[in-house]
Amino acid sequence: MKTSGRLRKKAVYGPLSQQTLEAVLKRELLTNFGFENMGVVADVLIQRFLAIIEEYAPSQKKLRPYQTLVLAVNKHERFGYGKRMEQCKLVPVILNLVTPEELQELADGSKMQELRPRIAARILKEAYEQGGVLSFSTVGLLIGLHSVTAVSNAVVLFYEQNPDEVLPHSGTIFDMGRTLTHKKASVLLKHQGLLEKEIARRINHHPSNVARYNNDDERVGRLLEEGKSVEMISFITGLSMSVAQEYIDIRQEMQQQTGKET
Repeated sequence: MKTSGRLRKKAVYGPLSQQTLEAVLKRELLTNFGFENMGVVADVLIQRFLAIIEEYAPSQKKLRPYQTLVLAVNKHERFGYGKRMEQCKLVPVILNLVTPEELQELADGSKMQELRPRIAARILKEAYEQGGVLSFSTVGLLIGLHSVTAVSNAVVLFYEQNPDEVLPHSGTIFDMGRTLTHKKASVLLKHQGLLEKEIARRINHHPSNVARYNNDDERVGRLLEEGKSVEMISFITGLSMSVAQEYIDIRQEMQQQTGKET
């Protein structure tokens, strides 16, 4: 009786057990990808792939109107020479393309061009708060600017309106590309007496990069006091002339503001 009961259940529910996503994926691996004699391995792979999909492509129900899902570089990623994007750990972040407040501003007559610097800044900060770092090219896709230069210009406008803030993007967090703002902020805060850890927190930058900026500033400062030219400073420190000049410009600007040597 028990045997017949099991057979009836198998007849009823057996076909349904083959109508799952796992079953479809397993048939695909067994039939088309050489896993005919590796059913257990196929099962393990399927569960891992499904876990990755769940992590990096969460349910659409979590998205609100005007939100989108983007994969950003993990903010703890460490870049080195020759490291490619496909070697980096990514994290999913949910971003607001536009907020209700921004929509209201548009409805009240504000122009999108006027809001873009703030929207770009907000998107960068939203990603960072969720553990991710975005490049200007990604931000451009999201806000309808089709060149990195256009996004950079929008960020510059934001900085003009918010001079004490440094945004978290690939240029400030990973030091990818040439940017003066985070170097300047780090050096200025150092001369105000802040410790590296606090500087790193304030400017959304990695502590090791803060240490490097401040060390380079000290080296350039000592050589500048000795009367060395920018060419000689570049040669002695190993910094490019443009970077050496950046540190010199920062110090000269501080001297002009304080009226005394730093």
